[in-house]
Amino acid sequence: MSRGRERVVALVDMDCFFMQVEQRLDPQLRGRPCAVVQYTEWQGGGIIAVSYEARAFGVSRGMWASEARALCPELALARVPQARGKADLTRYRDASAEVMQVLSRFAAIERASIDEAYLDLTGTARDRLRALQGGPVPAALLPSTFVQGLPGDPGPESGGKEELRQRGLHEWLASLSFDNPDCPDLQLTMGAVIVEEIRVAVEEATGFRCSAGISHNKTLAKLACGLNKPNRQTLVSARFVPQLFSQLPVSSIRNLGGKLGTAITDILGVEYIGQLTQFSETELQTHFGDKTGSWLYDLCRGIEEEPVKNRYLPQSIGCSKNFPGRTALATQKAVQHWLLQLALELESRLNKDRSQNHRVARQLMVVIRQQGDTRVSRFCALSRYDAQKMCNDAFTLIQNCNAAGMQQAAWNCCSGKRLSALPNAACYVCSGGSSTNVLSEETSLPPLARYYSSPVCLHH
Repeated sequence: MSRGRERVVALVDMDCFFMQVEQRLDPQLRGRPCAVVQYTEWQGGGIIAVSYEARAFGVSRGMWASEARALCPELALARVPQARGKADLTRYRDASAEVMQVLSRFAAIERASIDEAYLDLTGTARDRLRALQGGPVPAALLPSTFVQGLPGDPGPESGGKEELRQRGLHEWLASLSFDNPDCPDLQLTMGAVIVEEIRVAVEEATGFRCSAGISHNKTLAKLACGLNKPNRQTLVSARFVPQLFSQLPVSSIRNLGGKLGTAITDILGVEYIGQLTQFSETELQTHFGDKTGSWLYDLCRGIEEEPVKNRYLPQSIGCSKNFPGRTALATQKAVQHWLLQLALELESRLNKDRSQNHRVARQLMVVIRQQGDTRVSRFCALSRYDAQKMCNDAFTLIQNCNAAGMQQAAWNCCSGKRLSALPNAACYVCSGGSSTNVLSEETSLPPLARYYSSPVCLHH
């Protein structure tokens, strides 16, 4: 078996997850242009999730509700609950736990965020193929599966998307040797069958629809997942990677959307990830170091070996609040107040986690994000789940970041944008600055709560 084609990895990603959670609570929102907003005091609130019906009008995440309503007057808005003066994401976290519980029935999962998880289906796919004893995989078992790169010749009158999907799938199945269970492409096909079953199970158990990607590794699975949303899945075989990568921007690849991706395009003068294949491994190592250079050499060929970690539970718990523009915290008293509000939420969530998952956090981390996205982190031991103590400890950790001086009532966080307190349990606060971004829990700040081991024996 060729290197890099040994595994069957899937990424399952919930479609417009926060929106689906709200639609389950209020079925009248289904089939309508709608969005989820948080913090409604300014411009009707910031949009953090958008239904596909609303996207057709140009509504997108990050807009203010007033902007979105100008584009789509019929837009229905669901509002994120608030508690202790900040967004309360409990309903979304609980819904996520429902989904993860279903996924874990099929394979070991790696929770990637609140609405997506990786699964390694290699062993399960091989077992299912052996049980087939060389029998074919019917197309009927793959009713929403696209095969990237097929059909090979769409033709001048190619028909609609569903017709192309069916033609591509039949071409794919006709190319397989069903008498060879060790064939990587056959294993991917069985993996796709399993993922079809998983997605049905998720919808039956929770009412939520999801998309998925199936390939040989996490990077390709992540890429595949986004190709044919919503409520569909895509299989990407190694044999079609060169074709796919030839027109895929470097920044589209997992882990290349930031500084490294920018450095690659600037230093090498390339636009597409497939263009990296023109450079030798030595050349890439010269520019980016031995480890990163070797990783890039493999990655541009569709090879990536990062394992799917058996991680059902989040490794940290955190909460945060932004204070943009004129709402920036200006006194030590205000900072202490908000640290306490975050610590109260943190205490509640940590106690719930300890009861449900039999583990305990051991470290508190406080983060201040300053202007220019510079972050300052401070750590201390987390001795007990007590909100007032966590607040006091967090404030002690960040006092020397106050440019006004510890003896002053004022708070001047060196022009800071954000302040956060995190414990391997965690809370996060933002102070100062002029950012207007509206961020959801899973995409904003660093981890707040981390666990040294899980499960942990508790001693009282």
